Amino acid sequence: MKKYIKIVAALLLVASLGTMDTLTVLAETEEKQQTTESENTASSESATQAAGNAATGGKITGTTTTAAEDSSSGTTADGDGALQHQVYCTVLGDSIAKGYSGDKSVWIENYGSLVTKKIAYESGYRYNYRNFAKNGLASKELNENILTKKRVQFSLAKSDLILITIGSNDLLDECKNVVQDLLNTDTKFKSADEALKSLKSSVKKNPLLVLSAIDALSNWDYQSFETQWKKMMKTVNSIKKEDAQIIVTTIYNPVADMKLPATMNQVVEGIIENMNSIIIKNADKYGYEVADVFDSAISAHVQKDGLHPDQQGQQIIADLVDEKWQNE
Repeated sequence: MKKYIKIVAALLLVASLGTMDTLTVLAETEEKQQTTESENTASSESATQAAGNAATGGKITGTTTTAAEDSSSGTTADGDGALQHQVYCTVLGDSIAKGYSGDKSVWIENYGSLVTKKIAYESGYRYNYRNFAKNGLASKELNENILTKKRVQFSLAKSDLILITIGSNDLLDECKNVVQDLLNTDTKFKSADEALKSLKSSVKKNPLLVLSAIDALSNWDYQSFETQWKKMMKTVNSIKKEDAQIIVTTIYNPVADMKLPATMNQVVEGIIENMNSIIIKNADKYGYEVADVFDSAISAHVQKDGLHPDQQGQQIIADLVDEKWQNE
């Protein structure tokens, strides 16, 4: 009932002012409601805040909420200037951007959170952080299921910094499809890791399967990925503030630790390089900076699954992204 009262009040406000956009007011009303609900239930410092305090010597404080997305806000402890200025960051992407942890007992702070807190601390500003990343997300799903949401659009419109990591699942999903076709199985692999392990087992019995896999992966549809990438960037650019900075990351080899046959691994590396070339060549056209993680040391800092960055891996990405922010 309270929700409807708030919405009616917002609509009446629009009618009286005659200048505000209805969708924007509704989105802002929704965000305020989520914030109020979170503040009513939060009774202690969150894990995100605690990690931020540890990383910055206790000089950043704030509250963190968990609704449909990960979000946090806070202030630096120095001076009144922090109350007048704010760094607003929105993160889009997959499990890398989300900070996935394969061990439920280990919490991993994602690179977007690390960067936002560092910028706020060094600038003496407040920070407001929203992370809409989702495990398993590919570029098509980002366009169709994330960027179409009003709360995401509202967050993008307010952001000073927009961070995007997407593409790994486009590759991994293709790997799953290729293996399923090669093995002629109805099994729906839950992950690329599961699919590739099944392929390696089958290759021991029939080594020629490697050639078939290489041929199939070599014919991967790059055009589809580029189409989705351009669609994503057009949408983000149509929503963001004129002076907002967009930083995207390239793709590192997510199967580097799976010990694939050398020739097959070379093909995968080639696919990733081609995908990264699509990301890089469109940077000027769509006005974004590229933090290149392909040649970084991330592959040496992954979790037991061999795919996702551990905390040090997330820090490597954060440092590369921060470098692009500082150079702007």
